[in-house]
Amino acid sequence: MIHQGESSERNHFLCTVQKSNALRIKNNLDVFLGNRYKDHGRDFHVTGSFSSLSFKVIRANTVIAEVRHNFTWGSCKGKESFKVKVYPEVDYAFIVALLVIMNESD
Repeated sequence: MIHQGESSERNHFLCTVQKSNALRIKNNLDVFLGNRYKDHGRDFHVTGSFSSLSFKVIRANTVIAEVRHNFTWGSCKGKESFKVKVYPEVDYAFIVALLVIMNESD
């Protein structure tokens, strides 16, 4: 769960993220906004590949953001670099939050 501000109360969260499947070849996440987790299907789907460290964020069958790992010598030292393409009218902070979740989930 990603909470609003400094709150950690169960009813004050922005979204819930859960793994779509247990396969380790691809990392797939489903994102549910607010408390709509139980009401209907996912609001966003994040699909990516561990081998290329890239992923796409999809809303209603439309790609709204793409993230690609930028391989550099710094990557070998733990300094990760990404190229992020966010389409118009999409919250950049939300995409960066998903980037952090994807990067830390492997």
